[in-house]
Amino acid sequence: MKQKIILSIVVLLLILAVFCWRFFTQINLYNTGVSDREYIEIAKQTIEVQEFLDKYPKAKTYVDRSGSLAVDFRLDKYQKNGTLLKYLRLRIFIDPQNNRSAKRFIDCSGTVIKNNLLEYLQRERCFE
Repeated sequence: MKQKIILSIVVLLLILAVFCWRFFTQINLYNTGVSDREYIEIAKQTIEVQEFLDKYPKAKTYVDRSGSLAVDFRLDKYQKNGTLLKYLRLRIFIDPQNNRSAKRFIDCSGTVIKNNLLEYLQRERCFE
């Protein structure tokens, strides 16, 4: 009887320890084993990124694995005092289940464009 109580307590403590560990540690759901460089290359295969980089070859590239898996292509324009004035960002979401590009949008200083991205890129004047 005493052994069953001790065993029950040990099992309960193990379950509690696992729960606490999962609750208090941040788990990166997008640690897929694929490198940032590979995700950037996947995103570069899209026509939108090709058009964006043709127009803005000096855009910076980032992989975001926080709230979702995405690749950002971004340009920033600063004032002389270093304050951000305007920005243009193309975000390509990556489906982590098949490592293919998924949804995408363009953000021009807070104005988000989700449709007709190629058309927008041809006429955009975000920095004017």
